[in-house]
Amino acid sequence: MAQIRNLYLSRLARISGLGVLCLLVGCAHVMPPCNAKTSPPAIELSGTWILERWSLAPNSKGEVRPRPLPTGADAQAIAIQFDARTNVVSGFSGCNRFTAQITEDPRGISIDKIASTRIACSADRMELERAFLYQLNDYQRLVRDDDRLLLIGRDQNVLRFVQSGKLK
Repeated sequence: MAQIRNLYLSRLARISGLGVLCLLVGCAHVMPPCNAKTSPPAIELSGTWILERWSLAPNSKGEVRPRPLPTGADAQAIAIQFDARTNVVSGFSGCNRFTAQITEDPRGISIDKIASTRIACSADRMELERAFLYQLNDYQRLVRDDDRLLLIGRDQNVLRFVQSGKLK
């Protein structure tokens, strides 16, 4: 009986260790580097940022999966532009243009009062836009690492933007 219990505990320890390893590997793709600046002031975000990757929350296996983004010559990228002088963020959300207000306090910035045009497009682009505007309205934190900006959602989605002009 003791041998069976020890074998069970040994297997459980290996499975648990594998789960922790998968979680760490998955998080390595979305966690900000040590030198990144969390909740930077709006002045440090000034300029245009292009969405280059959208990592969905880890699934039950701990896998972080990318959300497909539009590609091709006619697929305009989701982009945000911060203007610290006017405390406005604006951009393209997948189908429509949007604008919002930036509020800044010692804890960082918040984005609210989001308004958007109402042009219809394909169902998949409308769904992408709806999800993006939700993330923009309900993010947990912003992290800047040089020419990268992470928008980390409360639902563990991570949107990675690259500063315009610094695309690879």
